[in-house]
Amino acid sequence: MKLMAQTNNIASIVIPIRAHKVTDNSLQRLQRLLVTIPAMFEIIVVDDGSPGKVSAHLKAITAQHADVLFHRLNTRWRRFSLARSRNQGARMANTPVVIFHDVDFIGMPAIYERIADEIQRRELDRHPERFFCIPIGFLTLEATEHFLQDLPDNQKIDQWSYALATPAASDLLQHFVKGSSCIVMNRDDLIATGGHDESYDGHGAEDFELLHRLGERYPIREKPQDYSLNTGSGTIKDYRGFRAYFALYGEQVLDLGITLVHLYHPKRKGWGYYQHKRNFAKLKRLMESEDQ
Repeated sequence: MKLMAQTNNIASIVIPIRAHKVTDNSLQRLQRLLVTIPAMFEIIVVDDGSPGKVSAHLKAITAQHADVLFHRLNTRWRRFSLARSRNQGARMANTPVVIFHDVDFIGMPAIYERIADEIQRRELDRHPERFFCIPIGFLTLEATEHFLQDLPDNQKIDQWSYALATPAASDLLQHFVKGSSCIVMNRDDLIATGGHDESYDGHGAEDFELLHRLGERYPIREKPQDYSLNTGSGTIKDYRGFRAYFALYGEQVLDLGITLVHLYHPKRKGWGYYQHKRNFAKLKRLMESEDQ
């Protein structure tokens, strides 16, 4: 068990990143996050293999903020791995609670205050079984531009939090995910169970594999009969497949107005980034083997 440094932070937010140029929009999004997330959180930025010049720029950006840690992984010629980056961030955390937060996620400052309140209410530092997911609204390009205009205005928080989960928001969204990769959990429990499975490298299913193991340890309800079915990222209408089960860990906080948005970006073209076919096939084999 890691000896925690003295800190007043509620939780550690882990943000993986790999950028290819200093002009990549992911760096702009990171800078926006660093000035938006309140000081009650420690932020850990893990650079998984950006080129040297870009990594130096990332280090300079993070050095401007007191509660931000930066770590560069020497993985330039390896496939980008969200799992590897998240594990490194969790190991570095100086708080008992970690939040896995992609660089494209964001919320108004008051949303993060709600998240902090919920972490304390659940006493996640002592009760790992009370982990939860933060629902994410994946915005269209037009809605992304609208949200960024509203971002400085905390008074519009509920317009973007409660409203995202309603049918009326469908024109704003590509999709809405309740059981998201933005998992809020006990750090020591994560490490004791092996963290994210790093064999799920690239992008795809690494979050679901972790949620599967958490769900096995801390079930929230009886699993659907066709649990291993991947129903896709659209609207969940029936209790079928693992996505419907994992959504239950996010539904708990919807009534509290706890949601983040995913800012629109074109499909990323980094080598080997999308590994959905391979990773989801691997996840299906795991789920089916454990059901036998």
